[in-house]
Amino acid sequence: MKKAARTRRETFKGIVVILAILLVLGGTLFIRYQHLKSQYRANAETIDLLEEKKAEEEARTERLAQQEAYQQTDAYVEETARKLLNLVKPGDTAIKPSEGE
Repeated sequence: MKKAARTRRETFKGIVVILAILLVLGGTLFIRYQHLKSQYRANAETIDLLEEKKAEEEARTERLAQQEAYQQTDAYVEETARKLLNLVKPGDTAIKPSEGE
């Protein structure tokens, strides 16, 4: 009977040890899961911000492409000549402010 009692105690101790190990592993997995979940949320926010910046940069690129296309037109050349070089077309009257004003 002593042998049977000892075997039951050893079996009980073994089960307790196994349950303790399972609890520690379960707790560790739960903590790791929570950490990964928070990291996932942070990464999702970062992705959203980067997508917004990408959209802004694509819009800026489009504006620059339109500006570049406009700068290669005759209208832009004429406008620049009138503003920067004070050139006039034949038949236009140039008005210059007087020195005192």
